[in-house]
Formats: sequence, C-alpha cells, structure tokens
Amino acid sequence: MRFILVFIIFINAFQSDAQGNLEIDTCTYPFYHGVASGDPMEDRVIIWTRVTPDSISGGQVLVSYKVSEDTSFTSIVSSGSVLTDQTKDYTVKVDLENLESETFYYYEFEALGRRSVIGRTRTAPNENSSRTNVRFAIVSCANLEAGYFNTYKVINERNDVDAVMCLGDYIYEYESGGYSPNSSTQRFFEPSTEIVTLADYRMRYSTYHLDRDLKRNHQLYPWICVWDDHESANDSWLDGAENHTEGTEGVWNERKECSKQAYFEWLPIRETSVTDPYQIYRSINYGPLCDLVMLDTRLNGRDEQDGTTGSTVDSEFRELLGQDQRQWMNDELLNSEAQWKILVQQVMIAPLEVAGVGVNGDQWDGYPAERDKLYDFLETNSIDNLVVVTGDIHTSWANDLPGDSYSSGSGAGSMGVEFVTPSVTSPGFPIGFGTSVIQAANPHMKFIDLTQHGFIVLDVGEDKVQGDWFYVNTIDTESNQYSHGASWFCVDESNHLTSSASVTIPPADLVASIQGDLCPRIGEDPIDDVSFEEEKLTVLSLYPNPAQDFVMIQFYAHESNDFMISLYDLSGRMVYQQASSKIEGLYIERYPLPELAQGQYILNLSLGDYNYKQSLFIGQK
Repeated sequence: MRFILVFIIFINAFQSDAQGNLEIDTCTYPFYHGVASGDPMEDRVIIWTRVTPDSISGGQVLVSYKVSEDTSFTSIVSSGSVLTDQTKDYTVKVDLENLESETFYYYEFEALGRRSVIGRTRTAPNENSSRTNVRFAIVSCANLEAGYFNTYKVINERNDVDAVMCLGDYIYEYESGGYSPNSSTQRFFEPSTEIVTLADYRMRYSTYHLDRDLKRNHQLYPWICVWDDHESANDSWLDGAENHTEGTEGVWNERKECSKQAYFEWLPIRETSVTDPYQIYRSINYGPLCDLVMLDTRLNGRDEQDGTTGSTVDSEFRELLGQDQRQWMNDELLNSEAQWKILVQQVMIAPLEVAGVGVNGDQWDGYPAERDKLYDFLETNSIDNLVVVTGDIHTSWANDLPGDSYSSGSGAGSMGVEFVTPSVTSPGFPIGFGTSVIQAANPHMKFIDLTQHGFIVLDVGEDKVQGDWFYVNTIDTESNQYSHGASWFCVDESNHLTSSASVTIPPADLVASIQGDLCPRIGEDPIDDVSFEEEKLTVLSLYPNPAQDFVMIQFYAHESNDFMISLYDLSGRMVYQQASSKIEGLYIERYPLPELAQGQYILNLSLGDYNYKQSLFIGQK
C-alpha cells in the first residue's frame, strides 16, 4: 500500500491532459512528427523525418526516400534507403546531392508499408544566378506554453520566402509552468520537469514537432537554424548556465552534450566539422546576392556573463566567439564575393545603454572586446554591406552598428546594420515610459517594439536589403490575422538604415509554388493501404529503454476511455499494474518502477479494448 500511494501521487504530478494544437493524424503513420528540410545549398539540401515504430524497443527500421520535381513523383531525381534505430531516436537525415540550383523539389519517405506527407524544399542560387532578390522569414523564441505558434501559421499561408531562419530558442528547457505559461491555451511542456537528460531533450523536441503549425512550416520551407541558450539552459555559456546547478542537475558538459545531440537529431542541420559533429557555425552561399555566416555566440567559446562593467568585462582577452570561430568568421567575411555579408546569430550586437551603462550583459555589451575586434576587422579590411540578424530578446529592433565616428543624422560611421526579430510567443518587455526614451539614449536604434510577437521578412536585393516586421494579432487563440509593423532598409554600401513606408514584393515563382497535402499521397503504385481507424492508442516514445528506476511514455489517446499500464515478466506473471482514465489527447507519464530483477519484461498499455505491447529491459541499478 505504501508503494501504491507514492506511485499515484507521482503519476498525478507528471500527467497532462489534451493540449491545444498538439496532435497526430492517423493518416500520417508512422511519420507523426512530419518531415523537414534544411541548410539548402546550390546543389544539395538536408531532408529529415522521424519514424514511430510499432515497437520502440531498439530494433532497426529501414526508411526509403524519393525526391522529385513534381508532387506526383513522375520525375524522380534522387532515391535511396537508410537505417535508423533508437540510437538516433528513430530520426532520419539525408544530405541530398547533385541537385539543380534555385529549384523546388518535393520529397517523401516510406517505412513500415506507409508513406510520409510530401515535403517541399528549394535549393539556393549558384554563382551565375540572375535572381534579383532572395527572401527569408526570420523567427526565434517559441515558448510552447506561452501561446499558439500563429507566426508559423501566417508564414505558411503567405508562401513567399525561400527559407526560414530560426535564430534560436526553438524549444525551452523549463519545467511546466516555469516560464510565462498561458492558461488560455492549455499547452504544456513535455516532460513536465525541467529537461536535463538526453531522454528529456528528445521528449521536448517530440512534443514541439506535434504542433500543427510548426510541423506544417517544416513541411513547406527549408530551415536555416542556430541554437541559442534555451536549447540547453538559460543564459548558457561554454562551461555552465544560469539555469544549471551541478549539485542537483549533474555535470554541465554532459547536459550540454545531450542538448546538442538532440538538437542535431531533431532538426535538419548539416554536420560540417570533421572534429566536432555538433558545430553549428557554418556558412551557406545564396549566389551573388549574399553569404550567410552563421555563428555560435552561446556554447563555442563564451566566457561567463558578468554584467557590462568592471575589469572582467573590460578585459581585452574576454571571449564571446572563441578564437577558432573568430578566425573562421574573419576568413568568411574577407573572402566573401557576395554583395551582402549576413551574420546569422543570437544576441544583439548594437549597444543598448541607459545613462551610459550597458543594460544586458548576456549581449555583446557584456563582451566589448569581441565587438571591438569585429569592428576593427571590418574597418581595416574595408568590408561594407554587413547585415546582422539577431533573436534572443523577444522584441523588435532596427539598429545601425555605430563605430567611433558614428553620426545618427547621416548614418556615417556605421559599421553595418542589425535586424532583431520579435519572438514567436515568448514575452517581451512592456515599459511605461515608451521606446522614445531608449532611442534618445541610443540614437543608432531606429525602430523598437517591445511587446508584439511575429517575424521579419528579410528581402535581400541587388540594390538594398530590407527588413519588414509583421505582428500576429494574438497568441492566446489560434489565428491567421496579422499586420505590418515597420520596414527599414540598407542601400548598397551605405551601411546604415532608412525607413520605408512600403513592404517588399515577392517574386511570382515563390508565391506560385505548390504546397503538399496534409496527408500522404495515394499514387498509381499504392502502398498497402492499411486502415488505422481501429488504432486507439499511439505510443510516440518510451525513454529510457533499458530502464532502471523509471520509464517515461509519450502517447496519444485517440478516444476517451479507461487506461491501464501493466508489466509482465517472461513467465507471464504480472509484476506491476496501474489504472486511470484518459480523455482524447496527448500525454506523457512517468512511471517509477518497482524493485525488479534485471532482464526483459513485457509492457502492456491498454485503452479500452485496444492493447499496445512493448519489450522493456530493466537494467542493473
């Protein structure tokens, strides 16, 4: 009785009810987490999916893929097969090669007798391209508990960008209710505890990939992404984080490696380093128009935050990028032949001061030597047309990057320009005195909005780069309503911002491109069309396996009914059982295991008369 009482209390603490906009569709079996593509180049692109096998017990699954120039797959340009298993969390990543530049491609996966939905992607222009502009949607900071991802919904419906840039905070590491929950949405972090282990991070990504609008966004656009702090822990740096305590949360380097591994498993990012499989600083060329130089200002070389003043902050040896990355960045900027050099990074470069003192030590203001080195390099080598895109702070900013001789009136002396994107859902900073006070103290800041959520469309053209800010009307309910907030541009070789009254116009071929359906296709060679109408319970993941003290199960109940978990040894003797009731929706539950001999057991989950069986291995404690 003592054990049973403790068990019931524990289960109630980790159970969640149905969640708003987090769902699976039986037509997508076994690809419930959708498809994605990323890191497009002129001749290649990453395609991604995740398989949910019938038994999540560590066995291999064969996954095939096809790539075509049409949605009927009559013009196949690439195909093949790969194996995935539990060591990759059943994720699949393929780097397609030998593709044509600036071309739309459609791709699908096949496993366990079923097809995935059709994904759409587009390669980058090559050096001989005659395109006069490329367009990116820029997003960051998507706190699932804070609201609906209407930003992704709007980008999906606009259908007018080449790719989506995510500047970090794709997920958040907090426990449920730990950071700005929105009670009107009924959206909850899974697992409900703060994520620390590899299983935790994997489960959190799995939950995010069940969001209908995010999943659709991945289906429609290639993503170009970098992490920020919340993919690991708040205000992280090379050797620690504000939201990490080694006494209770383990060794930081182990947690950091777990967060990196899950990121590379669950996102369509290319491995580019022969020495570090999780290096995110890399470059992508978009023909003559721009080079994207993606930085890691978070985990590669950053020293610990220490405010914005004092001897530590003012040290010429203080690091934000690390020497290896700084040298790589300088080489990329110096050798770039593109018209625009775009730094894709996390934290604001432009100084933000009040009474002459920096406000945020997590930004470049806390690492002034790093900023000085960048500015000196730009000036020494006469590098113009530097554009920085930034996330992190949940607010909107259009900044000149002021050098020592900067003039706010003419813009002379600006080292480049910076576009800071608002958050998808994470809260901004409403203040009573308005943005005019901030701008008076920081005249290089041309536009500020501290409260609204949305995205930037960055239009990179031959004569200018323009950022258009768009804001969703609400994150409290599902909505596709949004409005234009502001537009600022930088003329070729001017290195400073000018306001625009009008938004940029997309090329016709972007808007006219075909979008794949929400369910897999049925072609002339239909795969065995197994009906899944009777499937009442879908198990998405089970961690860890082998287990010791507990097991976490993420599942979707397709109907409201009685639920039972039972554990049997190989003789058929029941050694554990617990009953509850469920309503339709997504769940994750953590079950502490009783003292059992190590070995193999059979786990049975039942919802009504439907049963799901799974081998569970109990390891040595």
